[in-house]
Amino acid sequence: ALAEWLQGEPNVRRVWYPGLATHPGHEVARRQQRGFGAIVTLELEGGHDAVREFVGGLTCFSLAESLGGVESLVSHPATMTHAAMDPEAREKAGLADGLIRLSVGIEALEDLREDLARALARAARVLPPRELSRAAAGG
Repeated sequence: ALAEWLQGEPNVRRVWYPGLATHPGHEVARRQQRGFGAIVTLELEGGHDAVREFVGGLTCFSLAESLGGVESLVSHPATMTHAAMDPEAREKAGLADGLIRLSVGIEALEDLREDLARALARAARVLPPRELSRAAAGG
């Protein structure tokens, strides 16, 4: 539910989640798994600045390097798990500055959605007018 909702948000460039029909591994996951898991990856417009604002606006998600547990977590690979990588190598590996990984816990879905919506609105404040217009137009 969160992954589908995030796909429709204007300042989210892309969402990776095997439960989405657009995910390259969706059919395999559908056949082999009972569910699609709790990890959702997204890329924000605006890179590091947008990520900083986004993470700073979250209250239900804690910033941590983990694949999760019962609490919802957020991580930013470019400054956490892959911070030691050369920025060009990181980008080439698909780890853009705006990439965020969410590990969704057991909190109420509506609480998480509201938290993400507030954080996305906060992140949108740092987008230049050109990026903001492109994000609002869907890409």
